[in-house]
Amino acid sequence: MTSNVKRFLAASLLSLMPSVALAEQYGVEDLLSARHDYVSVVQEETFQLPSGRLEGNPSLRPATTINDFYISNWTGVNTFAGYSVTGTPNPLPPSPLPPVAPPAFSGYFQMITPLLTPLTQLYYYTTNPADPTGAAKTCRWILTLTVTNGVCSGTINQAAFGNQGALCSLSTSQTFVDPMTCQAQVVTAIQ
Repeated sequence: MTSNVKRFLAASLLSLMPSVALAEQYGVEDLLSARHDYVSVVQEETFQLPSGRLEGNPSLRPATTINDFYISNWTGVNTFAGYSVTGTPNPLPPSPLPPVAPPAFSGYFQMITPLLTPLTQLYYYTTNPADPTGAAKTCRWILTLTVTNGVCSGTINQAAFGNQGALCSLSTSQTFVDPMTCQAQVVTAIQ
């Protein structure tokens, strides 16, 4: 009986080898954004963005809008960015992102996009870029903007990864989308 179990286990492990080889070909952002079946998600939530306007921060020109992203790193150590973003960066997500004490912001980035454009912006921060879903604190956010009958709306999907107990948060009072332009402001934190 024992030799049958060993043969069964050996065959099972050999059958996993192609999966492991395939997983190595994916970048970390692919792993976080599209491969939830291979990653244990600690917590995942989706939030509907409220409508709002940024006064004093007009679009660069009538054909564009700016999406502002503010990030707070409250982990006590540097965190490192990963992203799949659309548009012209001004600047890209900062990496490494230094730690600060709450409630301060650690950094920000902007994406300039065409006015009233549906899009998806994915970004994450991790304490361990070599193993973001294992020995790390990792928070991933996905901003999705949609346009229906000329009116923009949006959602934020937030997920925590890693086995070190990441706390991911979204400031619901400071995060919103302008329904007339798709200009968005997103305020997030990793702890």
